[in-house]
Amino acid sequence: MIVANGALSPENARSIPLGAAFRITLDFIHKAHLRRRALATSVVTLEDEHKEAKAMAWQLSGRSMELCSCKLLCPCWLGPEGVPDQGWCGGALGFDIQRSNSDGVDLGGTKVAFAAEWPGNFFDGKGTARLYIGDTASAEQRRELEAIFSGKKGGLLEGLWGAVISNWLPTESTRVEIGWDDSPFLRVGSFGQATLTTLRDQSGKPTRMEGAAAQAAFQFASMDLASSKGSSWSDPKLRQWQGDSGTLHQFNWSA
Repeated sequence: MIVANGALSPENARSIPLGAAFRITLDFIHKAHLRRRALATSVVTLEDEHKEAKAMAWQLSGRSMELCSCKLLCPCWLGPEGVPDQGWCGGALGFDIQRSNSDGVDLGGTKVAFAAEWPGNFFDGKGTARLYIGDTASAEQRRELEAIFSGKKGGLLEGLWGAVISNWLPTESTRVEIGWDDSPFLRVGSFGQATLTTLRDQSGKPTRMEGAAAQAAFQFASMDLASSKGSSWSDPKLRQWQGDSGTLHQFNWSA
């Protein structure tokens, strides 16, 4: 359900079955990918399987924020039936990685941003996306971060991006700044910026969402709603936009 301290009501939450359906879709995509990979290799030894499992081992956790071209709240969060305010949707995510390890490479303290545009609802797919990796990351860290966040190293993002992203632009190494406190912000080089204001009720409690379809796709247990009014994105290879929709979350992913 959607639990709202002021802005939204439980009657608005028709997204639980949509979230379940989307998880089933991702599971189907993942299993199909595994079947194709198995058919492509005629003989796989136990040693090969062990090496592959080791190569796919990664874990990362931290805090993240999202903003998009829609007014508050982006309808894509609620499922495939929603229509973005402008007919299309441009969105960005900032990931502040606090604890992480990938094949022995410590990724703690690194920052990654993701931006994409979709011709319609997020769930309809056909998106174009780019990763922006903080320029303080070492060459090893960048290699692992790019593999994880593009979905090439398995896990949640392999199935998710496989379902909604059709075209990847080259990864950019640039300054990525993420701040929290009372006014969370995201600044990504010359590409985009946002300052978020968390929505709260009269007692100061954040307005929190649970059970939304896209939230389940990202495995966010819950997320706080925020205004990102004044946010903008201006990557020359993506549609430029300004928006107001924003969300704040925590993530804990592994493969």
